[in-house]
Amino acid sequence: MNKKVMALAVAGALATPAVALAQVQIGGSIHFQYFDHDSGSPSSKSTDVMTLSEPEIYFRGEEKLGGGISTWFQCTSSFDVLGTAASSTTAISAATSSAAASPAQWCGRNSAIGFRGRFGNLFFGTWDTPQKLVVNQARGWWGGTNTLQGGTLVLLGNGAASNQGNTGSSFFRRQSRTMNYHSPNFSGFTVNAAVSAGNESTALSDGTPFKPRLYSLSGLFATGPFFAGVGYELHNDFNPGAVATQSQSDENFNVSLGMNLAGVKLSFLYMDNSYELGNAAGQTLDKQGYAVYLDWTITGPHKLYVQYGVVDDTKGNSTVTIGGYQPASATVATGGSVAGIAYGYSFSKRTQGYVAYNQLDNDAGAKFSFGTAAATMGQKQTVFGIGLRHSF
Repeated sequence: MNKKVMALAVAGALATPAVALAQVQIGGSIHFQYFDHDSGSPSSKSTDVMTLSEPEIYFRGEEKLGGGISTWFQCTSSFDVLGTAASSTTAISAATSSAAASPAQWCGRNSAIGFRGRFGNLFFGTWDTPQKLVVNQARGWWGGTNTLQGGTLVLLGNGAASNQGNTGSSFFRRQSRTMNYHSPNFSGFTVNAAVSAGNESTALSDGTPFKPRLYSLSGLFATGPFFAGVGYELHNDFNPGAVATQSQSDENFNVSLGMNLAGVKLSFLYMDNSYELGNAAGQTLDKQGYAVYLDWTITGPHKLYVQYGVVDDTKGNSTVTIGGYQPASATVATGGSVAGIAYGYSFSKRTQGYVAYNQLDNDAGAKFSFGTAAATMGQKQTVFGIGLRHSF
């Protein structure tokens, strides 16, 4: 008898929170990869790697406030079933509160709180920058920088940066402590904007004259099978060369074009990066490149994916390496290329397996890397393996 009463009491206690949680969604994805990686280095030729590519679990909630306005939140965290993110529950200490959180931390991926309505979407938190969102339109199925089915953004965006503060050279980033605005859809045209907060001044003392700030802006037009977008991002006083004695700015401009007809998506991406070192010599570094992507539904569950990206030789008078970009050279080329092909089989709408081959070629004066192993100047990295992606 007491057990029945206890069961009724527990059921009653759980009934009320269930109503409050009715607007909360839980979902995410697991993306497993296993591959053989040849780094091109004579001392470390080949190794097999088991890893995950941006696995995540999210909680989303929304409350209708009336007048067509809602407040919403999202918390997205790493969903590491392999146990590789040992710091996934590590809190940011008071001593490092001005620094960006690790993407492996709770709510370390796209997470925010905001308002949306007929005016658009205004939100605050950690999110992919508008410039990156335009890039994502083009790359489609392909990853940005991961080893097995990415790499083009290693070349074009100078690598990836997740949950970063005002530091680093990447122009493919998820930025923490940002204020974001995404416009409504005006007959296919949308505008997104973001700016980082002033306390995102990592790695700088209080007495510095620098005022680090990120500004990101994009415009996208999508109608029927076609889309076209432009993105621009400005990093003030990010000091990628760590030699700045005066204010400096780094800029990125990109163009994304694509179409999707009869199960074939073909897209094109162009990126132009420019860096100022902020030193007395006024040194600069510039890099341009492009990529093309093909996503083809052959028939039924069978898919074919192809990518090719290339970055030109470095320009400018910089004597400092910035991220993966080597200084310009009159004697050796400093560009590189990435080429990949994959076959995918969709077991369902939420589960896909695939086999992929990816190759990164460095010119004689470049040492770009997929990230699994360090690169050797002028060498080639290759990778072949399988992947499994499930969304829930």
